[in-house]
Amino acid sequence: MLLLHGRYEIVEIIKSGGMGAVYEAKDTKLADSPCAVKEILEDKQNVLYFQTRFEQEMKALAELDHPAIPRVRDFFRLRGKHYLVMDLVRGQSLFDELVEKGAPLAPEQVASDMLELLAVLDYLHSHSPPMIHRDIKPSNILRDRRSGQIRLVDFGLARSACGATQTAVGTLGYCAPEQSVGRADARSDLYSVGATMMQLLTGQDPDLLKPDAQWKSIAPGLRPIVQRATRLKAQERYASAREMAEALKLYLRQGTRAVEAEPQESHVIYVDSPKSRWQGYATAAAIVVALGLGTLLGRAEGPTTPSPTPSPPAQAVAPQHLVPSAPVEEPAPSMPTTAPVQMAEEIPPEPVVAPPPPKRVAPAEIRPSLGVSNYPTYQPHPTPQPIVEEERVRVRRGRFRRWFP
Repeated sequence: MLLLHGRYEIVEIIKSGGMGAVYEAKDTKLADSPCAVKEILEDKQNVLYFQTRFEQEMKALAELDHPAIPRVRDFFRLRGKHYLVMDLVRGQSLFDELVEKGAPLAPEQVASDMLELLAVLDYLHSHSPPMIHRDIKPSNILRDRRSGQIRLVDFGLARSACGATQTAVGTLGYCAPEQSVGRADARSDLYSVGATMMQLLTGQDPDLLKPDAQWKSIAPGLRPIVQRATRLKAQERYASAREMAEALKLYLRQGTRAVEAEPQESHVIYVDSPKSRWQGYATAAAIVVALGLGTLLGRAEGPTTPSPTPSPPAQAVAPQHLVPSAPVEEPAPSMPTTAPVQMAEEIPPEPVVAPPPPKRVAPAEIRPSLGVSNYPTYQPHPTPQPIVEEERVRVRRGRFRRWFP
């Protein structure tokens, strides 16, 4: 049984990566509490880059305090090796879940996991000074076996956003274009989140240079979120992890309905083809014909004349000096009577009579009216008669040849 630093008892190896190995251990000085011990591999011990990266992860974790980030408990060197002691996270990475299932993860589960991850990134980006992870990918996202919560590990590439560096680091396929030239910021982590979502939803490595083949396999509601997070220009992505989280919350509230994407410019090209021109001509001709038929039908019906309203009959009024005086009595109120309305007789439309056809006049009848007497009369051309030859004679080479047709 191996005891490191007179305190940490190694139980088993958890995983081994390109830079180091992680072991499960017990802290004998802290009631055998479980912990994780990380060391640099033997062939990487004397490489300055890996030593600097290891110390950088230790310093980054020591400044952070979040339930989804493993807490640093100790750091020491032993026989020329570097060791980092952290809280143990018992669980499985999202990459291992994807490999074990052999199929893409459920869209609702991916959206829920990314919400927890974005909460951790919001804490990192809002930290003083802001911290950038720079290595977001499925293998660095663990799911706690007991609680099912998401944990973010491997802070070997994390750095302060205020620090000036031109180092191009990250994992190919997950790092943003500006990160590949050493100009990463908070939006670079969001690009990596979008690439991670693409892999979890499609089951394939993110091919961000040609993503058209993978968009169809992504759920329609999550597709605009992934597309915006993986824009090549940083200013076109989500401005913060909180803004991207709001989009995921909207998707979960709406269920399987698609999230409305931002309005974009139309790239439709209209082509003036001969087929489209003839279709336009045919439509215009149909409209003209319809209008002409409507006009002809209106003329055939004739103008409609309003029916005269009968005026009430005049009543005779006697002169006032001949009317005897009598007490004026108020007439009893009576209900108003409605006089029957006499419908006007419908006037049938006048029939349309076609004009008679023009009369043909022979030339013989026209000559006297014009004063022409010697106007030539029309004579039909005589029928040609076949010409019959009695005989034909042809002289050839001094001889006579005679034949009859």
